Parts: sequence; structure tokens; C-alpha cells
Amino acid sequence: MFTRTLKSLSVVLLVVSMSPAVSLGGEWPQWRGPKRDGAAATFRQPKQWPEKLKLKWRVNVGFGAASPVMSGQRVYLFTNQGQGEVVTALGLGDGRQLWQDKYAVTYERQEMEKDLSKGPKSTPVLHDGSLYTVGVSGIISAYDAATGKLRWRKEPKGGMKEAYPVFGMAISPLVANGLLIAPVGGNRQSKLTAFDTKSGEVRWQWGAENLHPELGLGFSSPILAEVAGTRQIVFWTGRDLVGLAPETGKALWTFPFRSQWDSVVTPVFHDGMVIVSGNPMGTVAVRINKQGGGFNAQQVWQQEEVFTYMNTPVATKNLLFGLSVKKKGQFFCLDLASGKTLWLTDGREAENASFLSAGESILILTNDANLTVVKNSGNAFESIRRYQVADSATWAHPIVFDDQILVKDEATLALWSL
Repeated sequence: MFTRTLKSLSVVLLVVSMSPAVSLGGEWPQWRGPKRDGAAATFRQPKQWPEKLKLKWRVNVGFGAASPVMSGQRVYLFTNQGQGEVVTALGLGDGRQLWQDKYAVTYERQEMEKDLSKGPKSTPVLHDGSLYTVGVSGIISAYDAATGKLRWRKEPKGGMKEAYPVFGMAISPLVANGLLIAPVGGNRQSKLTAFDTKSGEVRWQWGAENLHPELGLGFSSPILAEVAGTRQIVFWTGRDLVGLAPETGKALWTFPFRSQWDSVVTPVFHDGMVIVSGNPMGTVAVRINKQGGGFNAQQVWQQEEVFTYMNTPVATKNLLFGLSVKKKGQFFCLDLASGKTLWLTDGREAENASFLSAGESILILTNDANLTVVKNSGNAFESIRRYQVADSATWAHPIVFDDQILVKDEATLALWSL
């Protein structure tokens, strides 16, 4: 009997080892991945990139630039359908709807937004069994991720003079120390606000006096980083880089970095430095040091040859990859130690792009639905493969895991496989 069991187990193991790899899903719980840094840690690098990707499924989900998030075998979408914002949970294996919630929303798009989707822009965040969303008009919701049951909701009624900035809410929320860090209000009334994740009660608010008169806090999303030995929320208002204590919202340090355009780029944290980019300053790296009983922000380098607008660069192997707005879009690579430009493409690449580090490659999804695989190298721009992954614009950030890629285009979500 024991011998038969061993033989049976051996057969099962042999069959499994000979079968194609099965996706176990993964964790992509927030904007730009587990660490908000664009790193696809669970990606399985193929020995050779295929000529074509295999489409596993595609489903209609609604409009919006908010990126999908994922946990295990579930994918969560935050979109617009008709006059309402919709939160949907899908099965990763087949795209089947598991639950959905919808509520009415009123938002008027500006003329400059005509090429962008009318849906929500802020990527949700998954934490401890809950899903948190920030709608384009400022509605903040907390859901039970398993069932879709609404746990609490905050609507912008009273208090703030404006419910949202001129182009709507686009800051993706962050969870730190049991608090949901999210934007509230518009224009000069904006406050970065910490809500208790369980109850929705406000624990602290932070807002500077020199915020943009029309954009308020702006559109750059905060990150959580271990800065000079202390966990901090790092945030860019478009006027200043700032480090906040997660527990209290106290400003620990500030560094002036004023952009003439909207602040959209999420700060990048790498090797103890905070990197951010904007017009006309270019790209800057700042190191935060302890000084006495506080902190001091010192510039490491600044260069004006490249600067990004909407896309956030990705840092890996002491290299920074991104899309400069000059010459209608130039892919670039910088040396992170010095800020030196290592290579630049000729231009006219794209209006926007999402960057991910995946194994030995850099994946670039441009807003025209081209997914380009680039060698992770500072020697030159080396394109390995290029795939067309949608028939409409791709403003949302993709999810890369195992040997698969989730892509949200204008109105659908698709799962592609290598």
C-alpha cells in the first residue's frame, strides 16, 4: 500500500513537472505594484520572447485610467459606466465577475481632458482584506474585498470649498500604519488626509500654504519609504517634495521643487535617494540625512536634459528609465549615481508610457497600446520585442506577474500570456 502511494505520488509529480506552468496569481495591491516602484518581482523571464502574445481573455469593464490591482486569483477594477463609478472584482483565471458595486457620480471634464477617459484616475489599494478607492469627484470608499460589502464611504459634502481639483482626483491612495492616506478637497483647500482604515475616522490632515491655486495637492501619488532610518510618506505637491510622519502627518523635511506644469510624477525612491522630475527643472535626486533631532534634504544631482510629465520612471541596477516629453517623447536612461544621460531615443515615441522592471528587461506600455520589451542596459536602447496589446488607448498601468500581463485599455481588461 505504501509502495503504491509512493508510485502514485511519483506519477502526479511527473505529470505536474511536465505540464505547462500554472499561474498562482500574485500580489499587486496598489499603484505601481507591491512597493509602488514598478518592479515585477514575480515575473518569469522567458529564454526567448515569443513573436506574439497569447490572449487568454478580454472583458468589458468600463472607462477610466485607474490601474487594476490584484491579490491571489482576484483582479479588482475601478471604472466608469454611464453616470456611475463602478468597482468590480473578477476571477483571474477567466475574467468572470465575482461582485460589483456602482454609485452615481457627477464630474465635468475640462477641455484639456478630451483625449483622456472620463472615468476615475486613482488606482485603488488593497490592504488586510479591504479595497479602498478614491473617485474622480472625491468620493472615498472602503469595501470588503471578498464580498464587495461597503464598509464605509466619505463623500465631499461641506467643509472643503471644492470637492476636487480642476482635473479631478488622480492621487492614488496609500495605506501606512493602519491609515488610508488619500486626497481631500480641491484647489487651495486640498488636504492629504489620513483615515482610520477600519472606521473611516480622520486621524490627521496635512496641507501646505503654497499649494497650486487651481490644482491644490496636484496629481502625484505618495510613496512609503525607509528614509534615513525612518519610515516616511514621501509626497510631491508640485511646489515641494516633503516627508511626512505616517503616524501624525508632521512634516519632517521639505525640498523646493516647483513645476510649471501639473505635478503628476510619483517620486521614485532608490538607494536612499528620492528622484522626481518636472518642467522646466528637469530631473533631480535628493538625499535625506539625519541632522540633529530632525532631517535635512540635500540635492545630489540635477540635470535638465530630460524631464517627465505624466509617466513615472522606474529605477533598477542603478539605472533610471523613463519617457522625456522633449521631441514629442524620448525614451531615456540615466545613471542614478551621477544623473548623467546614458542614452536617449530620437523622439516621437509616445505621449505617455508605463515603465516596469521585469527580470533582465524593461517593459514599456505606451498610451497607443504598444508594449515594448527593452534590454535592461545603460549602453544603448535595445528593443527586443514589440507587441500590440489593445485596440484603444492604454493610459492605465499594467500588471506583470509570472509569465502573464494584465492590460486595461479604454474600456476593457485583457490577460495576455507569454
